Amino acid sequence: MNTDTRRIPVKMLVISPAAILNSIAIGTVNLGMLFIVKDVYQASASVVGWLGALWSLSYFAGCFALKRFTARMVPRNSMTVMQAGSALLMAAFLLRPGLLQAFITICGYGFITAFFWPPLMGWMSRGAESKDLAKATGIFNFSWSLGAVISPYLAGLLSEQDKFLPIIVATAIFSANGIFIQLSKLFIKDHQESGGRSAESRSSQQDRSTPLRYPAWLGITITYMIVGVALNIFPVFARDVLKISESTTGFILTLRALTTMISFMLLGRLSFWQFKPALIPLVSGLMTGLLLTMVFIRTPLAYMICFALFGVLMALVYNNSLFYATSGALDRDKRVNVHEALLTGGQVVGSISGGFLYQLFSLPPVFILLSVILGAGALAQLLILKRRRPMVSTTK
Repeated sequence: MNTDTRRIPVKMLVISPAAILNSIAIGTVNLGMLFIVKDVYQASASVVGWLGALWSLSYFAGCFALKRFTARMVPRNSMTVMQAGSALLMAAFLLRPGLLQAFITICGYGFITAFFWPPLMGWMSRGAESKDLAKATGIFNFSWSLGAVISPYLAGLLSEQDKFLPIIVATAIFSANGIFIQLSKLFIKDHQESGGRSAESRSSQQDRSTPLRYPAWLGITITYMIVGVALNIFPVFARDVLKISESTTGFILTLRALTTMISFMLLGRLSFWQFKPALIPLVSGLMTGLLLTMVFIRTPLAYMICFALFGVLMALVYNNSLFYATSGALDRDKRVNVHEALLTGGQVVGSISGGFLYQLFSLPPVFILLSVILGAGALAQLLILKRRRPMVSTTK
């Protein structure tokens, strides 16, 4: 038997399926609710943009507000609270739907999502270091990425049958996942689940963090502005201007998630991108060119290709930000919080401003503005790297 396989903790038999199901349900709700607000209640693009932004803001707020509370809970119990609460919120919306109710539902379930991901990730990391931690993290990243691949196309297909069907299916998934998580206690035991977090072993008390995190953080902020537009504004453009179906729109978004997932898997096995300062502004430059290309295209196939390429570049930007944030750092928790705050902030700004500008000018001008911001960001990254070149060359 392969010894590497035997070292995979048994708790991953709970964490991996739970992450897949939760990711599918979240993606199905978010895109399905977008189609409801746009097609059933005739909301404007700016209102749709706010809908996407409020979920991110609510989740971010929940992570801070519920941090101490979830730390005292057994992870599986905390995860079940999110599943049950989300199912109840979706059921309430289905019983009394409406535009205001849609916003209340999105905010409520975004907030309680903090009961799921942080406790799950904390449980996953307990008792694991070095290669074991990397292996567990890899399984987790593959799991939630797989859910992100499935959900957009699923939401599109369901919306074509009935606008409220994605919410119905997501409610069933939340409920089934909660039952699975609780039943798993009968078969899968883990003494680390109820224990405290394992102390991190540090070979040195000297901080060896790299200044490459600064240009990488700038890249993740701007990149997630594009993600906010892609997830919340592009579907409106696809329906209003391109006149393509919900399933085709979902498939385009699925391609982006698929190439991101594949890229994450490859980047986890390769090291060519690590400590290569020139790669940071290069990726921003390539993304700028891709956005400018999207100004002139009008066919679903062309958007499929562009979104697939964007998924690859997005994975590189995300890896750079997270890797350089934590590499050699003593205060890794704080650095990860900065990483999460910046990408969440970028997505919120992209959703809100993108919706407003789309309503005034359509989507191509939004792509032009984003490409200008990205181009300026690439220049800023070059300047940061030039100023910190002595530090960069000695940090590895």
